[in-house]
Amino acid sequence: MLKSILKIYPLRRQFCSSNILWNGNYSHLKLTFFGKPSCGLCDNAKEVIDDVLNENEEFSKAGIAMKIININKYKHWWDRYCFDIPVLHIENDNEPNSLIKIMHFFKEDELIETLKHFKR
Repeated sequence: MLKSILKIYPLRRQFCSSNILWNGNYSHLKLTFFGKPSCGLCDNAKEVIDDVLNENEEFSKAGIAMKIININKYKHWWDRYCFDIPVLHIENDNEPNSLIKIMHFFKEDELIETLKHFKR
């Protein structure tokens, strides 16, 4: 639809920044990564997540941030995920039951598809 608007009103393009358009799509997205130091799977998962968030044009423009939690420091998270790390929570801040979890092994294509599920 945006392309058709730009074709009809080409002067409007100079007032539209692609960053503004992208930021609106994922501004509600909340990522929380659960892991611990000296965890090879956690290091690999963080690398996959960083690649997706920084090298994929759609997500790098959105400026999606990720909170990292060391489960060794929080009993609640240790009890919940000590045998399941790495874990990534992906959720919409505006929808209470929107939580999706990715555990253990992370693949770029699966992460991209999951993140796109949250696009507005």
